[in-house]
Amino acid sequence: MEMPSLCPVCGRYYCDHTAQERGQTRDEMMRDTTDEEHAFWLKEQSNSDAMIAFAKAHAHDPVPEKK
Repeated sequence: MEMPSLCPVCGRYYCDHTAQERGQTRDEMMRDTTDEEHAFWLKEQSNSDAMIAFAKAHAHDPVPEKK
């Protein structure tokens, strides 16, 4: 999915947190969202403890190589 990864600070796709504030590299922050992340986002509210915990758990997921 062509959206940035979920923010481990607030649990949103789009926010004002920098990569440094997120504790991520720019590539980790800008990697495409996985289907698992998107499905979780659809059923959970941003800013919820569950969403933030989920985003933190996926903050350092592998970044696919660009083609």
